[in-house]
Amino acid sequence: MARGSHGQTDKPASGLQQTAQTQATKNEPRSSTRIKGRVVTEGGRPVPDASITVFPVNIAGNLQSAVTSLLRPVISDADGNFDLTSLRPGAYSVSASSPGYVLSDQGSKAFYRPGDTATLTLVKGGVITGRVTNSSGEPLVGALVRAIRVREANDKPARARADLGSQINESLEMTLGPFKTDDRGIYRIYGLAPGYYQVAAGGRSAQGFSLGMGNAYDGDAPTYYPSSTIETASEVSVLAGGEAANIDIRYRAHRGHSIGGTVSVSGGPAPQALSVLLTRASNGVVEATSIVMQGRDHFGFDTLLDGEYVVTAMGNPENMGLTAGAESMTASVSEPRRVTIKGADVSGINLVIEPLASIAGRIVLEPLQDAKQKALCRDTRPSPIEGTVLSTRDERKETAPDPISGPLGAFKNTTPNEKSEFIISLLRPGVHHLDVQFPAEHLYLKAVTLPQPDPKARPIDAAKNGVSLKSGDKIKGLVVTTSEGAARLSGKVVIGAENKPPEARMRVHLVPAEPEAADEVLRYFEADVSADGAFALTNLPPGKYWLVGRETSDAEQAEPDRKLLAWDAGARTSLRFEGEASKKVIDLTQCQIIADHQSKYVPLTRPSKPPAKKPPL
Repeated sequence: MARGSHGQTDKPASGLQQTAQTQATKNEPRSSTRIKGRVVTEGGRPVPDASITVFPVNIAGNLQSAVTSLLRPVISDADGNFDLTSLRPGAYSVSASSPGYVLSDQGSKAFYRPGDTATLTLVKGGVITGRVTNSSGEPLVGALVRAIRVREANDKPARARADLGSQINESLEMTLGPFKTDDRGIYRIYGLAPGYYQVAAGGRSAQGFSLGMGNAYDGDAPTYYPSSTIETASEVSVLAGGEAANIDIRYRAHRGHSIGGTVSVSGGPAPQALSVLLTRASNGVVEATSIVMQGRDHFGFDTLLDGEYVVTAMGNPENMGLTAGAESMTASVSEPRRVTIKGADVSGINLVIEPLASIAGRIVLEPLQDAKQKALCRDTRPSPIEGTVLSTRDERKETAPDPISGPLGAFKNTTPNEKSEFIISLLRPGVHHLDVQFPAEHLYLKAVTLPQPDPKARPIDAAKNGVSLKSGDKIKGLVVTTSEGAARLSGKVVIGAENKPPEARMRVHLVPAEPEAADEVLRYFEADVSADGAFALTNLPPGKYWLVGRETSDAEQAEPDRKLLAWDAGARTSLRFEGEASKKVIDLTQCQIIADHQSKYVPLTRPSKPPAKKPPL
């Protein structure tokens, strides 16, 4: 499911358009072994000599393809065209890079399958430039200068891309340069994605080492623009192709403070190497990384400014397809430890790493059997089940960014093998719900079940209850039942007699109208409403529904991983109450496509002033 809607085909970041946002070029048969495409600029001009990388979603089961793509990327021709060949059935992330450019989300999909045609858009990266001087106004020569993205262009918190190809490209972009001041104290950082940045001079890079040879400023705590700490730093807005000039920094020579401690292992053998991440508590930005080799247990960070940090230890992922038949990865992590620096060093921190959990299962596809049903869905194109992307979402509400979501985010998705079997690895303890992104819009999620210890007992409804995981659990036997015949619903939410788009930010909820479906979580769907009032819901099980519109706050819109309302029994009851009050039922039949549904919404009325106090009795 995409953006919180059960079983949706993966979509671009907006998640609001339907099949029109897929490529206009007619796709090849799904039996193809290639993904064709073109790299263009925002204006549609071809980008020649761009590097194209393609990574299988299930890296553990297809590591060789990932390594080959990394070492031998495909290069776009003079017209920007590229052709990725010899691909196995499955789902892939496709990324493009070119010096000075960044990959745009516009028009791209999260995943591609063999037979797809991809259009990748590169936009000119932004620039930040300025001058660094010391307290006397003299230029600071050879100091490392970093631009740290703290928010996206849409004002949401900055997040690492989920796919490995994009993560690698972003890492390569950050190593361009080196971004150091010249003999005039001037720096110029280019190739930046649109967004809001903090700029820091001095100190080490986030990887724990300086780019190039070390210098006199590596042992200092960084100074943030204009002459600040992290908490008082000014933000710099960067536009695509734009230049933010005169971002001058008055350097403050300050040695900073340190954080130190030890790492211990609970359960299983000690990994060959450990990574200890130091991130900001407020937004998850990585400040530094420390490597602890086997046989050692101490870690340390220095040159740190006062502030709130989070320290997390992670045993490096293992079994990435390196052994015969390995299709899962193992790793160990610690619980995040919040640390406050306030004018002094912090020591004695102990991080205990424990193995992550996994869920194994298989996908069952129920094809249409009835001749009439097949006739209704005659235009559907068969898609290999290996193109289905599976992952899980933790039921717990995220109160702070998870430090390991970046390093392990590229491995959170998987695909089934040719036997329809899958393993979802690297899961933290908690209650997890399955997330499915289908390769085609005629498929829907029918059931997710776990067997009981007693084979005669009714299977556990894992869609409703989730899968409860403890550290190191290896849950097996999850059955994911899918079916053909899904419906699609898209349209607009309008207000007033003029049928204008709603002024408030909104989400629409599709709620099952049948009384017996009240607790069928897989029958509940939700999607954002765009600025023009448009919405789209796909991969819908046939049945009767109510459509409920709800306004959302800016805080809700900014949540990076909003949980589905349908996971909560009280929320389901509330949605059904609102749906029943509308007295408008939408009856979706197999493979039905409703593309122009208009939903009238009455905006919430809020009092302009507090009500008058009642006089005392």
